[in-house]
Parts: sequence; C-alpha cells; structure tokens
Amino acid sequence: MPAAADFDYSNFVLAEYLVPSITVYNRLEAIPRAVDFDRSLRAEIRDAMWMLTRQWQFGEFKGEDAATAVTTKVVGEHTTMNTIHFGDNAHPYDASLPLETVVEREMLGPNLALSVQMGRYFIKLIKSKPNFLILLGQLMNEYPLDHEPDPNDVDGIQMLRVVQGKVFDGFRFYQAILNNNVPATLSAGLVTEIEDFETWFRRNYNQPRTNINPAWQPSQLEYQFAISSTTGETTSKKLVADHYPGGHLDWYAFDIAQSSGGTPFDNSLITESIQSYIPTPLSFRGMPNPRFWMMEESMTDFGRIDTTPTGLLHLLLAEFGLTCSNDWFMLPYQLDVNTLCEMKGILVKDVFGEYTLIRPAGKGPETQWHRWTMFHHTNVQGRSSSATNSFYLVPGSKALEGSPLEQVNFLRDEMANMVWGVESIVPSQSGKGTSGDEMALERPPVSEFDTEPPTEEAIKPNVQYILGTRVPANWIPFIPVHMEGSNAEIRLQRAKLPAAKPPMGVLLTEKSAPYFIEEKTLDSSGLLVSRAPQLVRYINGASCLWIGRKKEAGKGLGWSNLKFDQIIQK
Repeated sequence: MPAAADFDYSNFVLAEYLVPSITVYNRLEAIPRAVDFDRSLRAEIRDAMWMLTRQWQFGEFKGEDAATAVTTKVVGEHTTMNTIHFGDNAHPYDASLPLETVVEREMLGPNLALSVQMGRYFIKLIKSKPNFLILLGQLMNEYPLDHEPDPNDVDGIQMLRVVQGKVFDGFRFYQAILNNNVPATLSAGLVTEIEDFETWFRRNYNQPRTNINPAWQPSQLEYQFAISSTTGETTSKKLVADHYPGGHLDWYAFDIAQSSGGTPFDNSLITESIQSYIPTPLSFRGMPNPRFWMMEESMTDFGRIDTTPTGLLHLLLAEFGLTCSNDWFMLPYQLDVNTLCEMKGILVKDVFGEYTLIRPAGKGPETQWHRWTMFHHTNVQGRSSSATNSFYLVPGSKALEGSPLEQVNFLRDEMANMVWGVESIVPSQSGKGTSGDEMALERPPVSEFDTEPPTEEAIKPNVQYILGTRVPANWIPFIPVHMEGSNAEIRLQRAKLPAAKPPMGVLLTEKSAPYFIEEKTLDSSGLLVSRAPQLVRYINGASCLWIGRKKEAGKGLGWSNLKFDQIIQK
C-alpha cells in the first residue's frame, strides 16, 4: 500500500463524481381545512377603501343628476284592417288565414298526381261499403284517368302505368261535386262520404275564388294588392304593396296610401291602447359591464373593431356599448295581428317622481329634413309631412317552401338582342318539377337496353345550309316591340320560333297572346321566377298549404347560340 504522501487526490475526486445516483421528487400538496370552497372563490377585498378609490378613479361616483326610469305608459292607436284589394275589387278579410295565403294562392291544376291522390282518398272512404266493388266500377267508368304525359316525362309515364285501371280521376270527381253533376246512382248512397271528401280537400288545400290569381301581375312578374280599414263607403287607412316579389310577406312590403274619405263615421275599427311596463336596460352578449368589480363574458372583442372609414357601423356599436349603453331601455308592446299601430307617445316616470312625455322621433316640423325613416312605412305620395309612425303586424309567419314545381330564368341575350324565358324546371304529371332541358328533347331518351349500333347511312356526314340555327324548345323568346303611342319606349312580347314547342309551364302560358313584360323589369342580371308549394302553421293551429310564386335576381347575361346564315353538318 502506498504512503499517504504518494496518494493521488485528483483521481479520487473524479471517481466521486462518476458514481451514479437516484433522484426522488416529492410533490407538495395542500391539506384543505374545509370542504366548502365558496369563501375562497369570493375574491374578497379586506381593504374596503381600496375598492372605493378604484370606483372613484373610474368615475362611478360622478353625479349627473340623471334619474332612472321606473315605470312607463305607451300610448298607441290601433286600427284593424278588414278589407283586401285586388285592383278595383275589394274583398273582406278577417285574418282567419295568413295574408300570404290569400295573396299568393292559386287554383290547382288537373295533374295526374293530384287526381290519383284524391281518387285514392275517396276509395278509402267508401272501402267499408258492402257494394264497394260496384261503386268503384262506376267511378272508374265515369271518371277514368285520361292524362297523357309528355313522351319525355319519364316519372309521369311510370306513375300512369302503375295506377292505370286501379284508381279513378278524383279531381274530375271533385269538380263534378262542385257543379252538381254527379250521377244520382253515385250520390244517393254516398252523401256522408262526399261531404267528408269536400272537407278533406278544403282542409288540405287553400284555393282562391277564381282560376286566375288577381294579385299576380304577369307584366311586372310580381304581386300587387292593398289592404285597408274600411267602414261602409269610407276608407280611413290603406296600405299598398305594389312590388311584392313573393316569398316572405312582412311590414316592409307595404307603403302608406292616401285616405280616400278621411276619418270614417264609425270608429269601431280604431281603438286607443294604453299599456304600462317596467323598462329594462338594453343589453347584448359581450356588452361591457357598467361597474368595475364585475366579471364579463368577453363575447365581443372591442379591441379588434374595424376603425377604417368603411367601418362606421362598428364605431357606432362601440360607442353604444361603451358610452351610451345606460341610455337605452327596452319596452315590450303587445299588438294583435292584422293591426296597424300608430305610436302617439311614451309617458315615463322616474325615481324622482317626475313625468316625461316622449313623442315619436321626427314628429316636429323642424326635424323633417333629417328624419330617420328606415323602419317607417313610405308614403306613396312622397310627402314627408304626412308620414306617420305606424307599424303593421302582418298576419302570418315564415313559410316552409318545397322544391320548385316550375322555374323560369329570364335572361338577356345581347348577341340576339332579345330576352329569353328559359324553363329550367317544368311541372311533371308526377306532381313535382322536372328538368326543362330533358323535357325539351325532340324525342324520348334512348333506353339503356337499346344497344343497336347506328347504320352506316346514319353516320354518313351530310352538309346543310340553314338560314338560322335552332334553340332548345324550353327557350321561349321575348322580342322588343314599341309601346302603343310611343316611338321610343319598348316592351317585351312573347314570341315563338318556327316549328318550336309551346311553353310547358304555367308562368308563360296562363296569359293568352299578346303577352307583354315591361322592359324595365329585366336588367342585365335577369330574373328567376319560380312556383313552389308553401306550408304555414297559423296562430290558430291550422295548416295552410298553397302554391306561391317568388321572384329573385337572375344569373346574369346568357347566349342562346342563335346564329344565321350557317353551314352545318347534318
């Protein structure tokens, strides 16, 4: 063993650091002294003076001598609208049906699907009769299904093949009931069943009084009507809807018309309503809280508000939420449907016991030049002095719209200098809409089992000179013509190409020739006009089903590929 003086201490230290070790970590955990953590979550402040100084710093103690509203009384004049006008014809209206239904509904046509549905339902009513087979045979002989679907209407042909010889024409039978033309051998023993059949049809389908919808204007492709409060020969208030495109009918579709006879002698349709409410401060999600020590939801990020010159509405929102939020209150106001309400004023009582009368905005003549009228009915005379603070609560609701039964795309063709009414969707005998392009084929589609190859003569090229090319049969032309008594103004008249099929839908065939459309109705964007079933669940619980029309913006310009002086290959 070496002496102590000969020991190498540097190697000893290095060996000490090379020895492996194991490190153990211990987690420090708190031991709660209580089960309830409510006090810990209160974020209590022990120094109340600190909270008072922070509130003073934020200006919450600054007095403005502004009282708080505690009660309000809203005064309004209610007028019941009881008459609907279609042109020069007036009809009573009691709001038992939605206004949309009365305006838009049209008579159902005798298509195969409707005839089969009505026939099957009447068969269900008489199925329990002892002489059921005899009655069914009489109905089949008296009202057979004589529908002839178009050769290209594949769905209609398949439906006819399925029901042929099994169901009678229920629509023709219903028309015979209305005209009292049912044979005595049938009507004698089916009095109850016929009454149930009529009730079922009226309950499921809302039908107008005439075959032609009086509100639809084909020249403008929109609805026009009016509604008023009429007593005898005098009309007190009248609202007109001159440009209702269909779809959803609401207050903004109406304009105020001039009264025809002043105030009526009988004021039974006009009542004054006084309603009292407790005002509620207006708020929105993410609105900053007015007090300092309050938690916020942070739903609105005011730091990311657009402050560019085009973000004016964003700045108004920020000013409302940060500065003027305490100045706005919300008051409910109960109003019956089919009522025209004109606000007279609001009487506000504050905490100091003082009363303040708030008149409608812009009521004084000195404020007419900057009147805010975005939510007011426009006066058709254009005189701001006769504008009123009125609101019409339309009887109706948002309708459920089905698939279009028919759709016409009106587009301008600048190359041909005309307008085309393209029937993109046309009615099918199966009760739904089908492709207008397929229905416009000159021959039925080739079956998938028809695999016979064409002959050599059929594919032999031939050259033919034509004066003008042809367009699909579902492209209906409208040519510009001069208006009567004018050499400058024009309108569009429905025309027909040589050897072309007539229109297949209702929109372009319901009006006989000459059929004109106002030229100003169609701009470069075009129009889309459709017919579709509408369903509404009304306030009385009844279901209202009808076929309505809707006008929308089109898809722009189009080209029909109409050419002249061409040499083509046959």
